[in-house]
Amino acid sequence: MISLIRLLLLICLSTSVWAAQKGVINSDESDIYSNADFDSDILDNVRRGETYLISDKTYGAFYKIKLKSGKIGYIPDNEVDVNGKPFKEKAFQDEALIDKKGKKVSAKNKKVDEDVQAEGDNEPFDFNRRGLTLQMINYHEDTMGSLQVDDLLAIGYKSISDASWEVIAAFKAPKYYAEKTGGSAQGIQLWADYGINNTISISNRSALRYSGAIMTHFSQVKVSAPAKSYDLQDMSLGLVLEAGLMLQIKKVSLDFSAKYFFDRNNYGGLGLSLLF
Repeated sequence: MISLIRLLLLICLSTSVWAAQKGVINSDESDIYSNADFDSDILDNVRRGETYLISDKTYGAFYKIKLKSGKIGYIPDNEVDVNGKPFKEKAFQDEALIDKKGKKVSAKNKKVDEDVQAEGDNEPFDFNRRGLTLQMINYHEDTMGSLQVDDLLAIGYKSISDASWEVIAAFKAPKYYAEKTGGSAQGIQLWADYGINNTISISNRSALRYSGAIMTHFSQVKVSAPAKSYDLQDMSLGLVLEAGLMLQIKKVSLDFSAKYFFDRNNYGGLGLSLLF
């Protein structure tokens, strides 16, 4: 008697679980998995139009399904119509997405895909830039019987690409003219160069570069001394070597540079450029 009661309870429990709803297969051929996981073993497959008992709730992206053989498996929720109602696509959730085949992928994969897409959306570093440059030149000149030195602030225009050039000017005379003569001095120093630039990308926002160029330097100084006033003009040809670090901020690049001039006297300089 007790065994009969247990059997009846088992049948009732099974019926209450599996008779909750019926599902009609809406895919030409659907795989039945051993667990609610697309990576689990495939137990069997079912075909379009066949009707099976399925669970009244989903397990992730799956319904439980009772096969005709009596086996219990899991079928993707988008491959079965419930109680005659067509499957409706569910809204994406933070913890999961549905891929093109209707299978769900983890939020971790979603994050990786977003990161890859974001990386691809970033524009590559644009090496072709031009704009304003500000440079401090530690100018050396052999004049008035000895080597003279002064720091000259120069401003100009710079273009960086495979073939780079720049023109800069300091609108003052080196201070040693006034100091040595006891008078006043006015003048201009002009540098222009053209050469080959090489760029090494560090990331899509930064790059190192180095260049070598042919340079011309023109200077004009007017000295007004108590005993005499005179004009000095000079032009020379030389070489200039430059190294720089470029940082890209949206559509603008900052270029920090150091250069060395091989002029009548050798000297160096530091620069900051705002490039577009």
